[in-house]
Amino acid sequence: SIGTDTGGSIRQPAAMTGVVGVKPTYGAVSRYGLVALASSLDQAGPFAANVADAALLHAVIAGHDPKDSTSIDARVPDVLGAARKADVRGMRIGVVKQLTGEGFQREVRELFATSLDVLADAGAEIVEVSCPHFEYALAAYYLILPSECSSNLAKFDAMRYGLRVGDDGQASVEQVMAMTAGFGPEVKRRIMLGTYALSSGYYDAYYGQAQKVRTLIARDFAEAFEVADVLATPTAPTTAFLLGEKVDDPLSMYLQDIATIPANLAGIPGMSLPVGLDDSGLPVGLQFMAPALADDRLYMAGGALEAAIGWEARP
Repeated sequence: SIGTDTGGSIRQPAAMTGVVGVKPTYGAVSRYGLVALASSLDQAGPFAANVADAALLHAVIAGHDPKDSTSIDARVPDVLGAARKADVRGMRIGVVKQLTGEGFQREVRELFATSLDVLADAGAEIVEVSCPHFEYALAAYYLILPSECSSNLAKFDAMRYGLRVGDDGQASVEQVMAMTAGFGPEVKRRIMLGTYALSSGYYDAYYGQAQKVRTLIARDFAEAFEVADVLATPTAPTTAFLLGEKVDDPLSMYLQDIATIPANLAGIPGMSLPVGLDDSGLPVGLQFMAPALADDRLYMAGGALEAAIGWEARP
């Protein structure tokens, strides 16, 4: 299937359900026809049962689209050929030290470490990389995303089009209710946060600062890719949580995005693939990230790890 990933919404569901999910390079797959959440972050990509199937779908949906002003007019990398080759001999795989250890579930840490050993046995060179500004990614993202969300979703709030006020110039109770009926509580929360962050007197302090952090994160990636061909992290800090468990704790829910958000902020591609099960039988995902327009590296590394593990997704 096709999903959209603004801060991890392809890769995290893939990790938690034991399938492969890919967020391509920003602009590599057209966003025409999608409802925009955050225009500088949103990206469509494939879900599939395995790496090769994801590559097949990726190859079909990628490419330049003149109807999308952010679409990249560049050759689509040979993702299918890379998935079929599936060879990491001589590949340098960077482990982001800021996205391991404390805060990650024990089984997630253990299966991540085991996967690195498997990659090393397959001929990859494992190196540690430091991305010091990643610790600010979550805060920057949750200013940039709601700000763009507030702007984008204004077109759906029933305020611009059609009669919305009575003869006395005041909105009726029914009209006010209609304005909010199309949005759930989480969307409303993000719209309000974004409207505040963009408001007079706060724009530079919040949105402007977040964009500066975004630049620093992109620099961290650039430096990391000087010593590594791809980067590896756990996809999510934990395996799947219970339905409704985090509804009343949005901060806890947002922290699930800690490993996936940096790729969206920098516009680079990321892949999650299943690498095993935790003690409760729930799938664990590993994430690969590659430089912009080097999506084929994800499929090369992912295909090799998938073949070496020989593990089939079992939701």
